[in-house]
Amino acid sequence: MGKQGYIQKGDYILRNIPIQCILAVVLLQACTVSKYIPQQKIPSQHLQKDVAVLKKILQQNHPGLYWYANKTTIDSAFAALQIAANDSLTELNFHNKVAQMVAAIECGHTAVRFSKSYIHYLMQNRFPMFPLYFYNSGNHLYIFKNMHAKDTLLMKGMEVLAINQFSAAQIIDSLYQFISADANNPYFKAQVISNNFPAWYRLVFGLDSVYHIQYIDTTGVKKAISLKNYAPEKDTSVIHPATVRHNKAYPLPAKKISAIQLKRLLQIDTLHKLAYMHVSSFSGGRLRGFFRRSFRTLRQKNIPNLMVDVRGNGGGNVNKSVLLTKYLIRQPFKVADTAVSLHKTMWDKRYIVPWWLYWFPMQFGSVRGADGFFHASRIENHVYHPKNKNHYNGQIYVLQDGYTFSAAAMFTAALKGQQNVLIAGTPSGGAYYGNNALFLPHIQLPNSKLRITLPMYRVVLDRARLKNGKGVLPDIWAKPQYHHHLTLPPNALQQVIGQIVQNNQLK
Repeated sequence: MGKQGYIQKGDYILRNIPIQCILAVVLLQACTVSKYIPQQKIPSQHLQKDVAVLKKILQQNHPGLYWYANKTTIDSAFAALQIAANDSLTELNFHNKVAQMVAAIECGHTAVRFSKSYIHYLMQNRFPMFPLYFYNSGNHLYIFKNMHAKDTLLMKGMEVLAINQFSAAQIIDSLYQFISADANNPYFKAQVISNNFPAWYRLVFGLDSVYHIQYIDTTGVKKAISLKNYAPEKDTSVIHPATVRHNKAYPLPAKKISAIQLKRLLQIDTLHKLAYMHVSSFSGGRLRGFFRRSFRTLRQKNIPNLMVDVRGNGGGNVNKSVLLTKYLIRQPFKVADTAVSLHKTMWDKRYIVPWWLYWFPMQFGSVRGADGFFHASRIENHVYHPKNKNHYNGQIYVLQDGYTFSAAAMFTAALKGQQNVLIAGTPSGGAYYGNNALFLPHIQLPNSKLRITLPMYRVVLDRARLKNGKGVLPDIWAKPQYHHHLTLPPNALQQVIGQIVQNNQLK
């Protein structure tokens, strides 16, 4: 070691240079990012190492690797990935191969992300895109939005039968192979595609200059049309949304919605004696104060009907999910019956980021059980009680869809079956029985730099429930809406409002 104030490099000793200058040079070098070339292929030997690292870490650390899928299926998926890595591939191609392998695990919390360099490249460039957003229902695709604003032929609700000679069913089946979901939940996968079909189509099929579309018009006649890509940098008449979802807020008087209100919102209709609470995520949004103020207001105004909308809520902070549950549930409850990890620590920490953030709570918050696994004792043993102050006791309607996942699905599952609760919509994307979740570091592969989410605990929410991987089933099923050969997404909100108004009229 050199003396303090010196930096040794080779045979040279750098003296009398202010340490601040040296740090500035290092920081400038660190900020210099070489230009990312997406077409550049990663050598086969590098990919093979990435596959070996991924396989080893998943086998050592993943708590539910063979939970919903059997070992034969997982081994076959690993073998296919190893064969693919025998050739050099671009990051995009390798990402797709890894995504197919990871999807075979049937764990919605184990998903693949591109490298930070590739994400930065995408953020800095605007690319042509497939011009149609679809609502995906079963094996059918219905137009939700046409990015070519001046095109009056392809309308919202029309069914598209084929794109470039591939049927809608073939396209959907192809896309589903790249999407991770609890027990291959089709409602979750359908909602993911509905949220951003152009991005998924480009990921799997790539872009063409022209698309030959077969569709059914408003008279029920099959027709064909050719479409070009939508180019955001050229067409400024339409703002390209990052995602398009079909969750429409309750139509109260229009007002400007702030960024924080997009995460959570309470609207009250005193005329029809109902309130609408929208919670789009359990992370951020200053939820603790929002819940406190909202339920105080509901008590003061004596509102007998409450709609809690968690459609599109992918989860987030479990503690915030528990907090909302406490305001609504009538009996004591636990987060889960069991929460187990394979180890108290993580193996191969070199490739797990950020391992240090979860090491301490795993080391000191888990206890080895008789089954040989390490149990998160507080999660398994702590009993939560309903809120006494401002607890809501009126009629509750919970709105969910295929993207209601993780902590949001835990919320709907906890209220399922309560006498004053009705769940409306479609089955949740999160499994009713359990999932792999809680601590979610990611594996960063050494060469491709792909990132794979690695859940550390296998969670059984209620061992009395059937282990079939299905989501929380609704009490009120929201079906797609049909009119003049047009199919629109199900609107659980309108359905619930109609039921509340009808109930009020009968009183």
